[in-house]
Amino acid sequence: MLQTSTVRRPGGPIALAVRSAHSRRLRRRFLADDRLYCGTNGCTTHLELDQRSGVASCPICGFRRRIG
Repeated sequence: MLQTSTVRRPGGPIALAVRSAHSRRLRRRFLADDRLYCGTNGCTTHLELDQRSGVASCPICGFRRRIG
């Protein structure tokens, strides 16, 4: 009988722990921080907002987003 549950596999409990830790980390990051986060292709910087034009841009990768 084939057991496909992640808990039954040898590395399953570790994979579950890593995945849950990652989701907790993401939750804490977005709840505690009200700045605009870039996150484009792994870019881990915050966007800088231009108040006059309403456009937020990333100083590292150049990503731009209009804030409405």
